[in-house]
Amino acid sequence: MRNTLFLLCAFAIVVFNACKKPTDLQADGLLPQEDVLNANQTDTASIVSFTVREDTLSTDELSACLLGSYSDDTFGRTIACFATQFVLSGASPSFPETFEVDSVIFSVAYSGYSYGSLGEGYLSVKELSADLPKTAGFNSSYNAPVLNENLLEDPQQMFEFRPKTYFFGTQDSLAPQLRIPLKTSLGSRLLHPSDSTALESDENFQTYFKGLKVEAGSYPMGVVGLDLTNINSKITVYYRFDNGGLADTTFYEFPVTSDCGRYSHLQHFYQFAAQPVLQELNTADTLANQSQLFLQAGAGTKIKLDLPHLLDLQLNAGRIVNRAELIIPFDVDARYAPSSQIFIFYQNDEGNLVALPDQFSGTIGGGVELTNKRYRLNITQYIQKVISGDLENKPLFIVSGAAGVSVNRTVIHGPDFSEDKMQNLRLIITYSN
Repeated sequence: MRNTLFLLCAFAIVVFNACKKPTDLQADGLLPQEDVLNANQTDTASIVSFTVREDTLSTDELSACLLGSYSDDTFGRTIACFATQFVLSGASPSFPETFEVDSVIFSVAYSGYSYGSLGEGYLSVKELSADLPKTAGFNSSYNAPVLNENLLEDPQQMFEFRPKTYFFGTQDSLAPQLRIPLKTSLGSRLLHPSDSTALESDENFQTYFKGLKVEAGSYPMGVVGLDLTNINSKITVYYRFDNGGLADTTFYEFPVTSDCGRYSHLQHFYQFAAQPVLQELNTADTLANQSQLFLQAGAGTKIKLDLPHLLDLQLNAGRIVNRAELIIPFDVDARYAPSSQIFIFYQNDEGNLVALPDQFSGTIGGGVELTNKRYRLNITQYIQKVISGDLENKPLFIVSGAAGVSVNRTVIHGPDFSEDKMQNLRLIITYSN
C-alpha cells in the first residue's frame, strides 16, 4: 500500500438533535406514511470521503474478458488485454502427412459490452510462455509472460471493434465477432506438433501450446467485452492436401471452453488525467476529497467513506433507526455511461471488505437512477447495528458493479460539492426514540 494522504480538512461535529420531519428533507418516501408522525430525520451526518485506488481484482473465469484502450480527460488512459488457453475439438485428431495451411483465424465473439468511442487501433497476439491453468486464480494485475514473436499475419493491420455487426461468411451469417488473422506457421505447428503426444489430450496440448495473449496498444480504439466460451471463440486452421490426386480443402478448430484458463489484464494510467487530484493516484493509493469522488470499474478506483460522528445517535438509549439511506449524486457525461450498479461494504477488524447486513435482505438498492442522476443505498440495518454496539463504526467502501467485466467510470459529488445540499453525497437518517 502506498502512503495515505492526510485529510484535506477536519469536519465539524454534527448535532443530531437539530432534526426535522421526514417530509422536510425531500427524502422521496423513505419512510412509510404511518411512521412519519413519530419519527425525526437528519441529513447533516458528517461524512469524510476519499478516492482509493484498487490494488487488484479477480478477472479469471468471468462471463467476459476485456480488450482495447480508451482515454478520457477526467480519468486518463485505460488499457485492457486478455489471455486464454485452447483445447482440441476431439481427442487424438489425425492430419495428412503433407498439407498446406491457407489461413489461421482467431475469432472471438463479442459479449455486447463496449465503452468509449470505438475506432481503429493496433493489436498484438503472442504465445504464452507460462502455463495458464484454470485453477490458478489470476487477477487484473497479473501480466502473463509471452514469447517475443507477434503472431499477427500482418503486424501493421489496424482493427476496429464492431460488436453489433454480423459477419457474413461464405454460407451463412455469424454473430458479431472479432476476427484476427494469424501467421500460417502457427497453423502448421498446431496440426503437426513437434511433440508427438501433444494431440492425445487437452492436457498434453495445453502443455505444448500454452495459449495466446491479445494486447491493445495505447491508441484509443475503445474497450469491448469478449465472450471467450462462446461457440464462435476459437482458432480455426484452414488447410488443403492431396486427397487421391484431388485437392481437398478443410479446417480444424481449437476452441476456448469453460475448462480453459482465461483472464483480463487491466491497467489505468492516471498520470494522463486532466484532474490534478487523479494524477496523484499515480504515486498514492488514497486521496481525501470532499468535493468530487472518482469511481471506476475494472480495478480502477473505489470510494471510502468515514462517518466519524455516527455514534452521536446513541445519546438517547433505545433509539431506533427507521431508515438510513445514502444519496449519491453523480455527473452525467453523454460520452461515458456511469456504472449501472454500485455496491457498498464495510471493513472488518481483519481489514477485509464485508457485505452489509442490508445486502442480504435484498433492499439495499444501488441501481443507477439516470433521470435523477444519483444512486441510493439503503443501509438501515448496518447503521442500527453500529449505534446499538453490535458492529464497530468502520469505514465504508463503495465499488462499481460488474467490475471485472467493465471499465465504466463515474464522477461522484462529494459531501461538499455544492452549497445546495441536494446535489451532495449525504446520509439521511430517519429515527425514533
